[in-house]
Amino acid sequence: MKLALETEILFRISLSIGDSTQLEPMTRRVLSETLRLLNASGAAVYMRSGDALEPVCILPRTLERSARFPPLRACWPSPADVAAQGWMNVALDGVVHHLVDLPEFGLLVIERSGPVLQSSFLDSFLALARKLANACRACLSDEALEREKQRLEMATSAASLGVWSWTPATGALDWDTLMCAMHGVEPTVFGQRLDAWLDRLLPIDVGRLRSGLDTALAGKKPLDEDLRVQQPDGSVRVVRVLGRATAHQIAGVALDVTTRRETNDALRRARDAAEAASRAKSEFLANMSHEIRTPMNGVLGMLDLAQDAASETELREYVAVARSSAESLLAIINDILDFSKIEAGKVEIESVPYDLGDLLGEVVRMMAAQAGQKSLPFKLECDPGLPRLLCGDPLRVRQVLINLVSNAIKFTSQGSVTIRAGVRVESAAQERLSISVIDTGIGIAPDKQGHVFEAFAQQDSSTTRSYGGTGLGLSISSRLASLMSGHIALSSTPGKGSVFCLDLPLVRGNAVPVESTAAAAERPVIAFSILLVEDHPVNQKVAEAVLTRSGHRVTLAENGMQALEMMVDGGFDLVLMDMQMPVMGGVEATRLIREMECELRRPPVPIFAMTANALEGDRMACLEAGMNDFLTKPLLPRVLREKIAALAEGMPG
Repeated sequence: MKLALETEILFRISLSIGDSTQLEPMTRRVLSETLRLLNASGAAVYMRSGDALEPVCILPRTLERSARFPPLRACWPSPADVAAQGWMNVALDGVVHHLVDLPEFGLLVIERSGPVLQSSFLDSFLALARKLANACRACLSDEALEREKQRLEMATSAASLGVWSWTPATGALDWDTLMCAMHGVEPTVFGQRLDAWLDRLLPIDVGRLRSGLDTALAGKKPLDEDLRVQQPDGSVRVVRVLGRATAHQIAGVALDVTTRRETNDALRRARDAAEAASRAKSEFLANMSHEIRTPMNGVLGMLDLAQDAASETELREYVAVARSSAESLLAIINDILDFSKIEAGKVEIESVPYDLGDLLGEVVRMMAAQAGQKSLPFKLECDPGLPRLLCGDPLRVRQVLINLVSNAIKFTSQGSVTIRAGVRVESAAQERLSISVIDTGIGIAPDKQGHVFEAFAQQDSSTTRSYGGTGLGLSISSRLASLMSGHIALSSTPGKGSVFCLDLPLVRGNAVPVESTAAAAERPVIAFSILLVEDHPVNQKVAEAVLTRSGHRVTLAENGMQALEMMVDGGFDLVLMDMQMPVMGGVEATRLIREMECELRRPPVPIFAMTANALEGDRMACLEAGMNDFLTKPLLPRVLREKIAALAEGMPG
């Protein structure tokens, strides 16, 4: 090989070295040029790993699998021997492996079938080998640096750390992308001024950040504050801000501790979910209660106002009947909520005197409209010897009968529904009250009759689709009957109808005391300034009308965030707070209000929950958040006036 040609080959191979900072692509380019310029059949770069050689790049990829490679590979000298000589040749059957040391890195192998490369060329090649070794080591360093950078970015991202700095002299505020993300702003629209930061905070935290920055700049102590950040969707996140001041600047990091809290909450939820199989039914009932109670609050409130304003006797009678029916429906809803208490064995059965005739008549009046909608004859039959005055729990008896009659009407398309009440004598000293609900409906298949008293049970999915219902009514009725030392018996024929018989101990009672229905004279109340926090328009109107009629001044907020902003200026004597609202709920708003009052050293303003969530857990959540009382919807005007009057009596002066 002529000197000019050798120089040209070495120059061209040299140009291919170091054109990439990634090891494999860079060595692939070098090997490709080497194969082409030296007319080689194969080439490879190996990296030393102890006494072993690890392949970095091999061209062609099948080189090591060729028939001629393994015998030659077995004849290679040790890498140390090659390093000592600079280069060595291994030849077998007309094929030669030129082994060139890559100092402090590894080995370059060139496979040729032609004549052996001249020693002078290989000596000149050693300079290229040193350059290639340096480039390989540089690639390894760059790749290691990139891996460390990625690890650092992953760690920073996983820790939700944002980086910030503020220069008071220029007013410049610098945030990284994580800082922008945790404050809910895009980096391209971030204002880069301190006011842009303050605008993202809740009003009660603005002063805390200003004070913390001033203290840090004065060199008294580093900035360390938990700040509540309002997101664009109305939610609130808690960000812990840390910072230290230099001569002209304060810089630091911010940690979104909301993520940590959410993680802890998720763990608690997972634990609770494992224990909540029985509570699932109770929560279902709570949701159903909320959906019914919210519109019912408007119905009862508007009827109450209409009753006060009407002058015609007929209108007053109509309103009174409608109100009585609505209150009875509310009592049923409250009784259904006892399902969770039944499961826990916490339902208490009363024993009070009541008029059975009045109770049965009330059930008939309440259910007559439902039967009339299907043109079903609805009858009440009582044995002549049935006593009117009994002792027991009339609310539970009525609830069971309403469930049984409602089911009978629901599953009967033609025929009739009958309530038949009588006395069953077990012995001379023991009598039983027997009330049967008889229908001519679809009946119940024999194989399903043993399951109808189970919770959420109906005959099959088609029954649910055709007739609706939750499948809880019979389960509740059966358990209430058991708690009253009784039971419910079932007799049914598919296609002909069913008979459900409520069997209870018959305990005769005395005359039922009659309560006066005349409204007691209202005590004069102090005129309060009341903040009403309620998102439902009808509920707003009802509560505002009741309060203004009593002489109170009412200010309306439609969610917890609005209430929090209004409470900053103060001036309210009482807050009526709904629980479930958009943007911010009542429990979170109450917690923030109490924190604000503590920080501003204000006396706490009484806060009453006014909610459709009626379970004990909801009540405890409200009280733990700092509320003073818990009122359930439908909210009766009389109850609200009594609560406010009691509050006024307890005030000094």
